[in-house]
Amino acid sequence: MPIDCEDQELLEGFLTETTELLEKLDDDLVALEKAPTDTDLLNRIFRSIHTVKGASSFLGFDLLVRVTHKTEDVLNRLRKGELLVTSEIMDVILEATDLVKTLVADIKAGEIVDREIETTVNKLIPLLTEQPATKQPEAQPPTSQSPAGECQAVPPTAAEQPETAVPPSAAPSPEPKPEAAAQPASPPVAVRPVPEAPKKPALPKPAEKGGDDLSDNTTVRVDVKRLDDLMNQVGELVLERNRMIQLNQDLQGGTSDQTTFGEEFGKLTKRMSFVTSELQMQVLKMRMIPVEKVFKKFPRIVRSLARDLGKEVDLQIFGEETELDRSVVDEIGDPLIHLIRNAMDHGLETPEERQIAGKPRSGSLVLSAIHEGNSIIISIKDDGRGIDTDRVGRKAIEKGLITEDQLAAMSQREMFDLIFLPGFSTKDKASDLSGRGVGMDVVKTNIKKLNGLIEIKSDKGLGSEFILRLPLTLAIIQSLLVEVEGEIYSIPLASVLETLRVDQRQFHVIGGQEVLKLRDMVLPLIRLEQVFKVQRRYEQEPFCYVVVIGAADKRVGLVVTRLVGQQEVAIKSLGNYLANVPGIAGSTILGDGRVTLIVDPVGMIDSGEGATGGR
Repeated sequence: MPIDCEDQELLEGFLTETTELLEKLDDDLVALEKAPTDTDLLNRIFRSIHTVKGASSFLGFDLLVRVTHKTEDVLNRLRKGELLVTSEIMDVILEATDLVKTLVADIKAGEIVDREIETTVNKLIPLLTEQPATKQPEAQPPTSQSPAGECQAVPPTAAEQPETAVPPSAAPSPEPKPEAAAQPASPPVAVRPVPEAPKKPALPKPAEKGGDDLSDNTTVRVDVKRLDDLMNQVGELVLERNRMIQLNQDLQGGTSDQTTFGEEFGKLTKRMSFVTSELQMQVLKMRMIPVEKVFKKFPRIVRSLARDLGKEVDLQIFGEETELDRSVVDEIGDPLIHLIRNAMDHGLETPEERQIAGKPRSGSLVLSAIHEGNSIIISIKDDGRGIDTDRVGRKAIEKGLITEDQLAAMSQREMFDLIFLPGFSTKDKASDLSGRGVGMDVVKTNIKKLNGLIEIKSDKGLGSEFILRLPLTLAIIQSLLVEVEGEIYSIPLASVLETLRVDQRQFHVIGGQEVLKLRDMVLPLIRLEQVFKVQRRYEQEPFCYVVVIGAADKRVGLVVTRLVGQQEVAIKSLGNYLANVPGIAGSTILGDGRVTLIVDPVGMIDSGEGATGGR
């Protein structure tokens, strides 16, 4: 049923405010379960639900009013001390909150769906002081009078009439005043709700993800100061443009000679370079959003998984204010969920197992984010059982992923990396959470798409840490330009460890792999001319350049003809047809108009394996 809204601005304001309130609600509810005596937190949750109810009532969204009203009543009893905060009560409130998110998502999609809400409402009713009749009252038609600016759903036909409906209020209901914790007639009780069987199945959602994530991925909130800074830089750019026009007019009119023009144009170029760099920085800052957008989902996820697995978990989150390009933020949600589930299912032990091992009953799970240079480091760390490399190796052999000889030659890090292989799992039987061997493969694939790296640290019996290194932005990077037989390639500077001028007579071949002995390690070499099949144009010189690139403890040397220099480049997509070319991360356009391919360091390292650095 489509929404007929007379005041679109009013509706948009409702959606914006409601979305903001609901995004914070999950965190607050999970925190309340851990701190049931925190009255400020409880009052904040109550106010959020009350605000959503009042706005929904004013706009005539009946289903939302019914769910939020019952939820508000339960929260009010908790505020007054008539109920105790228990896991069972929180389960029902969280279920009601999920339903509210789904209903709001329907409104955001522009359509009212006749959803089945009675199952959730009937779980809330036993938590209230007055027990209504078992059967819900008959539906009443909505009032004909609507407040000014009210948004009403277009009335359905007789066949489409919902089974139940409650007339919307003409105005938001007043917020109950906080009462002192007066002594109730009877001591506070924890009520365990008895759910009723669902009456009818829910109709299909128009927006399937709405119940989980209400955030709008098409918009970014920007601080006013950043807009002011951007405007100042644009003003400076306009001034330099005017100066450029004036210089050209002076030259064309003969009032300026070539020498004077050259001097003034050189000064102008420096100023333009400075202004454009500042402008670029301001635009990038406007695209940056806190990783809190992703991290805020995890307290609820961890709570749910802990209850399903029968484990006690203490989740700690640090660095949620760390900013990252929104294009990266949008892509890291799924990998992090897989890593959290892996840590909960495989890493952390049950309370009984932890006690036997001399650990606290509650396991520790730490999620953190920090800036480091031009990258962001995200860490998922647990104090669980760690990775048993012997078991990992045996499982990999059983599944036919590696051979006995390959296992014998592997380092500990390479054995850790086995868990990322498609089809690998240490579980004998698949469950709803894990065991199918796809989760960690998804993690590595998605991180690789972002030109990121993943590293594992683990001590058996002490815990594991998964470290993600991601670029701050996917739009502009610092790069090293190199020449290969007349062709120019761009290598991301973040992956470049050092550059060498080497006599090719120092190269050796071991097992068919060209290598270079560099200090205390053997460095595998990759000739870019062979990788990209560049036609040889010049006689091979005895000396060449080697660009050493690295990821984690892996190292590879790229053999090139000449080093051109460093340059900041804007990454351009190669389109769908060329998106998965091995060794290529994208392209860019140089100052002379030439198109240059950007080398994918991670792909190069994987293809050079050997890439353990020969240590």
